[in-house]
Amino acid sequence: MSFEGYYQRLCKNGHSMDVDCYMENDEDRCAICGAEIVWANLVDETNGSHDEEGRRIDGCVKLKIKSQKKCEHCGSILETTYKIPRNRRTQTIRRPHERI
Repeated sequence: MSFEGYYQRLCKNGHSMDVDCYMENDEDRCAICGAEIVWANLVDETNGSHDEEGRRIDGCVKLKIKSQKKCEHCGSILETTYKIPRNRRTQTIRRPHERI
């Protein structure tokens, strides 16, 4: 059995991205706004339990919404930003020149 999983990642502006653990992605920038990635969490999908929609959730952090932009005409969500988690079980990426 091999390891399966993905990284939950947040940029400093709160944009969320999920990146497969085997993808060659050393990019430290957000695909949405270009800001640096400041938080990451590895989610293990190898032998995990499932949520109501069939997704595995071992190690998955439920992110708290910071803000949402909605379309004025139809009300659909255009952009969501999340609060950066601050706990010991997840990884806050710190760079020597930057304060988080």
